[in-house]
Amino acid sequence: MKVKWFLLLVLSLIFSMLFSACGFKDNESTRTSSTGQILNLLEAAELPTMDSTQADDSASFSAMNQVFEGLFRLGPDNTPVPGVAKEVIKSEQGNVLTFILNKDANWSDGSPVTANDFIYAWKKALTSETFSPYAYLMKPIKNAEAIMNEGDPLFGKIEKLGVKAVDNKTLEVTLEIPVPYFISLTSFPTFFPQKQDFVKEKGSDYALYADKMLYNGPFLMSNWSTSGWTFKKNPEYWDKDVVKLDQINYRVIKDSSAETNLFETGQAYRAGLSAELVELYKDHPDFVTYSEPTMWYLKFNVDRIPIQQRKAIQRAINKEAFVTNLLNNGSLPADYFFPSGFVNHPTTGEDFRNKYGNIVSYNVAEARRYWQEAGSPTVTWDLLINDRDEMKMVAEYIKNQLETNLLGLTININVQPFKQRLALDDAIDYDIQFWGWGPDYQDPLTFMDLWVTNGGNNKTNYSNPVYDKIIREATSNLDDLSARFESLQDAEVILLKEDAVIAPLYQRGRAVVQKHYVKDLIVHPFGPGYSFKWTYIKNKEF
Repeated sequence: MKVKWFLLLVLSLIFSMLFSACGFKDNESTRTSSTGQILNLLEAAELPTMDSTQADDSASFSAMNQVFEGLFRLGPDNTPVPGVAKEVIKSEQGNVLTFILNKDANWSDGSPVTANDFIYAWKKALTSETFSPYAYLMKPIKNAEAIMNEGDPLFGKIEKLGVKAVDNKTLEVTLEIPVPYFISLTSFPTFFPQKQDFVKEKGSDYALYADKMLYNGPFLMSNWSTSGWTFKKNPEYWDKDVVKLDQINYRVIKDSSAETNLFETGQAYRAGLSAELVELYKDHPDFVTYSEPTMWYLKFNVDRIPIQQRKAIQRAINKEAFVTNLLNNGSLPADYFFPSGFVNHPTTGEDFRNKYGNIVSYNVAEARRYWQEAGSPTVTWDLLINDRDEMKMVAEYIKNQLETNLLGLTININVQPFKQRLALDDAIDYDIQFWGWGPDYQDPLTFMDLWVTNGGNNKTNYSNPVYDKIIREATSNLDDLSARFESLQDAEVILLKEDAVIAPLYQRGRAVVQKHYVKDLIVHPFGPGYSFKWTYIKNKEF
């Protein structure tokens, strides 16, 4: 034990010298608060955008959740609590929702947040020129799906969207189908409001700079660069008396050893741990582990990788060794796409996984059989990853497994900065990609509707009319919830076993260290990853 802590001390001293100049260019992030209510955090990736209609990455969603607010937000227990809307009135049939907005809900310039701010942002997300990668989340709203479908008479007619401003502080939403999770959806960034006049005034600069945005959340962004960003308490926030933090400082750090150095030196209050660091920190009093319903997998560009090769790759990676030796953070080897422990059957209460369990497992003999059926090709495929150090180690492991178990296959690791990787993903300009997905809301569709033809997050060129039909019926038919649930279980088999669109790797666990004086830092299992509205610092020595 003494040796372990001695090693930590040595590492801390070494890295403190290396990173003594590491920080924000703007000195504001290092200023102290008279109350001591400052939270220092780390992020592994830059923010590609702060436009809530355009974002499609977890870092942006988490940042947006601190500085913007929807009709509702996820509370500490992950259920919706009032945001801009102080209450919602449901019609007898449940298909018309009337949201009464809080009269004290303002933008950071002091102007009121209105019903039209929501209508503008929602319509912007459905407009072809500004179409959101998460526009599909709006399908429950009347006419939204028709507006998105090119063959429909309502295609592009955003004025037909089932939303209406009864007055400045009353928003009426008519649903195509009264899905039970719609209130929860309004906490997701795609449903956040935007002030039309301000957005138009800023033009192409909107949401690219901290001073080119208006904020209506607990915090506002006062500084933003590629090296990090700063949030400050928003004095115009309607519930500001609940917000204890004065400031949140984020640094972009792509190396876990650097993260722990900043944690040890008190410059960061929370840090993720790589496998070797878990062994060092597992007895540390600030060590925390928890599981998530987040899945990581290889996704294939199905127009480039033939199906028999995809099936071989699915079975050629030892996932048990992967999570045990490479991750060592509580992650689970996954022979499935839909996570364990996330949703249950509406009648039996059984977990989603119980019906089919493991679908595609590690089996070298089967992998080689499929490879032979593919013609035992000599072929090179690119594996696209981002430039975080841990991702490079993951890619090396995958490369070694595939090249060892599938003779003739060469994997070329294509490392790209986070923003560029997203651009390549949007263009579907890749062969194989290491990718993760966490749920946006608590319903099986949040995973299963990813793969519909031309879906905003499909980005694999996959299309199967049978799969599409299952998802379409699950979206529109809520009369038999048990049959709906079971059909989505069947869809997973089509996705993995029949069509081999992805190669599942693991269900993510987290191993972190977090300072004991950081209280009520809320981690959400779905939607935006974190909420700091209720977070505070207690008994920190200065």
